Order: sequence, then structure tokens, then C-alpha cells
Amino acid sequence: MVLSKYKKSAVDTKFKFSFPRFNWVLMLCMTLLLTVGVFFVKSATNMRTDSVHYLYVEMLVKWIPLGLIAHFAIALFDYRKLSERAWLLYALGIFLLLLVLIPGIGTARLGARRWIFGLFQPSEFMKLCIMPAAALLLGKYTGIKDRYRFAATLILFAIPMGLIAIQPDLGSSIVFAPVCLAMLFVSGCSPRLLLTLVLIGLIFVTLFLAVILVPDRMPEEKRAKIEQVTDNFIFPHWKKRVRVFVNPDHDPLGAGWNKKQSEIAVGSGGKYGKGYLNGTQNILGFLPRSVSSTDFIFSVIAEEMGFMGSCVLLILFGGVLGSIVVTGIFCGDAAGRLICAGVAALFFAHIFVNIAMTIGKMPITGIPLPFISYGGTFTISTMALLGLIQSVAIHSKSSQI
Repeated sequence: MVLSKYKKSAVDTKFKFSFPRFNWVLMLCMTLLLTVGVFFVKSATNMRTDSVHYLYVEMLVKWIPLGLIAHFAIALFDYRKLSERAWLLYALGIFLLLLVLIPGIGTARLGARRWIFGLFQPSEFMKLCIMPAAALLLGKYTGIKDRYRFAATLILFAIPMGLIAIQPDLGSSIVFAPVCLAMLFVSGCSPRLLLTLVLIGLIFVTLFLAVILVPDRMPEEKRAKIEQVTDNFIFPHWKKRVRVFVNPDHDPLGAGWNKKQSEIAVGSGGKYGKGYLNGTQNILGFLPRSVSSTDFIFSVIAEEMGFMGSCVLLILFGGVLGSIVVTGIFCGDAAGRLICAGVAALFFAHIFVNIAMTIGKMPITGIPLPFISYGGTFTISTMALLGLIQSVAIHSKSSQI
């Protein structure tokens, strides 16, 4: 009897050692989303006759394997030790963002300088770099007065946001804002300071929209003068996207084309969709093939799989977000909770903004859909971020995941 109990105890210990609090729900949802991504990147590029037709193969043999390596490497590394090197990691991210601005090193595509030698996008790497730094600032230095930590955190996020915005990449810059807000909230920051930050943000957005939209109601001469001034600090394509969002009939064959065709694709999918590889908006090229596999991949899915398929996709994203939140709830220290809050806010921002812009509820911002949109650095960085969550689940003392 005693021997049998001993054997049972030994087996239980071995089992726990083999699977040390790994978040299997998170892993399952990520794997299923990556599978969906491969299939629909293939669908989005199916009618191409050039090398772009094989983007899904590149995802399978290059980006997903590299992402898995990053995922498990970070998962096995104790996030608390990573926090000790947080400032070095943050400095590296800023250095890479500065390199992008140097001609000859930074590569420009479609009017934006976002890549180093055309291979690597530092703005995606910065999303991973900023999490441990912000968690260290807000979780460790608790003796510093609240308003000083608040100000330091804003500066911490403002530097990369500014460098990314001038590339220009407004979409990637914007997603840092909810991350900052979520981490400040979870850190126990004063509600008054948070409310002040939100109000400042609303005022800034209102002024931004006013500068773009008010001149449209002015006489031609005055409008031209104002446009010359505002072009110095607002990129023209930002103006076009805002105007198209406010007035859908503004430039329907130019800046408004992607938005209109995306809405048609989503709406024409109906309840069950037109079937895999049968989306006519995509096949006939009405949904531009240059963006159908990246920013507008949800439009392809909604057209081919319909409302029900879109709901399944949202359930999988809900599984990812829920797993991150649960990991943070059961985490035993402030740094882990803050990291989970930041990653959850980042993923939610990507999912919400991408889907909202494809159905016409937000301006086109060029934010990709996690695990689904094609993109090398983006795929690796999102998988690495979930590896950071797995690290919290595995190494946190009080985690019960």
C-alpha cells in the first residue's frame, strides 16, 4: 500500500516536471490561428502568377519555424531575469528604430521607411523590448512618487511612438498607446492621472481631426494655404484616410477604394461564405492583391467563410486574450502581471483595429491581424510575445495555469 502510494507520487512528480505549468490553451489557440493564417494567405495570393503566390510556403518553412524557436526560447527563459536586462533591451530597440531613418540602411517601401535592409522591421521588435522595461519601471520602483513614475512611463512609450510615427507608420505607433494605458492601470496608478491622460488623448485626437476636416469647408484659397502648413507635420496619406472614413464617397477610386471593396467582400460573404478559394472580390482583384494577404486578410476570410467562420476566428482570438488575462491573474509578482496586461492590450488593439477598419468602422491604419496576416517580423514578434506570456505562466511562483 505504501509502495503503491510512493509510485503514484513519483509519477505525479514526473508529470508535473514534464509539463511545468505550460499554458496549453494559449498554445492550441496560437497553433490554430497560424494554421488559418497559412490557408488564407494561400487563398489571398492564389490568383497571383509571380513569386507572391508562394507567400504561404514562406510562412510554413521560414517565419513560423523561426517564430516557434523564439516562442519556446523565451518561454524557457525566466522573465524575471529578462527584466534585469530590460533597459539594455529597450536601448537596443531604440537604436534599431534610429537605424531605420538612415538612408542606405533603412529601406523604403510604398512611401514608408520601416525596414532595415529590407529584411527586418524594428517597430515589431520594439513591441517585445518595451514590455519588460515598462514592467520594471512600474513594478520595481514602487518607492518613487506616483506622478514621477507616471511621467517616466509616458516618456518611455513616447520615444518609440514618435520614431515609428515619422517612418511614417501611424498604425504601429498607435498600438503602443493602449499598452501604456493598460500597464499604468494595472500598476495601480492614480485614477486622476489616468483620467487626465485620457482627456489629453481625446483633445489631441479632436485637434488632429479638426486640422484635417475643417479646411474642407473653407474657400479654395484659404484651404490651400492651410494645407501647405499642415503638410509639414501631417502626412498627406493620413489626411486622405481620415477624409475617406468621414466621407465614404470621397475619392472612391483612389484612397477610398480599399475600404469600399473590403466592405463589399465582408458583406457578400453572408452567413456561411462563398467557400474556400471562391471569394470573387479577391479572385477578380477588386480587393487589391497587394494588401489582401496582409492588412485585409480578414476580408478574405469573411467573404469565403462568412459570418460563422468569422465568429470561429473571434473565438480563437478570445482564447488567446483570455489565456493571457488568466495567466496575469494567477501570476505571483507585479512584473508578470504588468507584462500580461501589456501583451493583452497590444493583441486586443491589433485585433480590434484591424477588423474594425476592414468593416468600415475605423480609418485604414495598416495594422495587421495577429497570426493571420502575412509578415515575417510581425509573425515572429507576435509568437515571441506569447512566449513571454508562457514564461510568466511557467516561472511565476504562484501561477496555477
